[in-house]
Amino acid sequence: MSEQYEYFVDTDPGYTVERPSSLWRRSGDSWEYLSLLSWEWRRVGQDNPVRMQPLPEALHPVTAERAKELEADRQGWVRYWAEYEDEAAWRNGEAPFSVVRRRRSPERIYDEAFMVGNTWEPTDRVFEYFSARADEVTFLAEVTPDEAERLLRQVRGVSGATDL
Repeated sequence: MSEQYEYFVDTDPGYTVERPSSLWRRSGDSWEYLSLLSWEWRRVGQDNPVRMQPLPEALHPVTAERAKELEADRQGWVRYWAEYEDEAAWRNGEAPFSVVRRRRSPERIYDEAFMVGNTWEPTDRVFEYFSARADEVTFLAEVTPDEAERLLRQVRGVSGATDL
């Protein structure tokens, strides 16, 4: 007999039920979350960075069918930004010089920049941009995954760079 789960989404600030920040499921008192880094269900507990389930008031129930759709749509969990030298460059219609992305998984937030070697590498640029402490940072304009793919093809000549 297979386990019966109840599914929930979390909507941290800037996220919605349609585009949530995380996906959770519960069977009895046992909670799991979809790791947006490894794309596997991980049990909440002592051997895991996520030791407690989120507060019930932060969660929104979804159907098993909707949970399956969300789980299958990896790009739906990732936010992308075109990166410009500064806001003036963006306003003047100049081309971005790179693309950055964020995966906000329950175990941690993972920011990456597409680097010169045509690889995604960890970066602090997204955090710095949204941090009040940043003095001189580049300008980020949010784009869709399809637009990020198009920009990377245009800027770096690479296709499939946004595949997860």
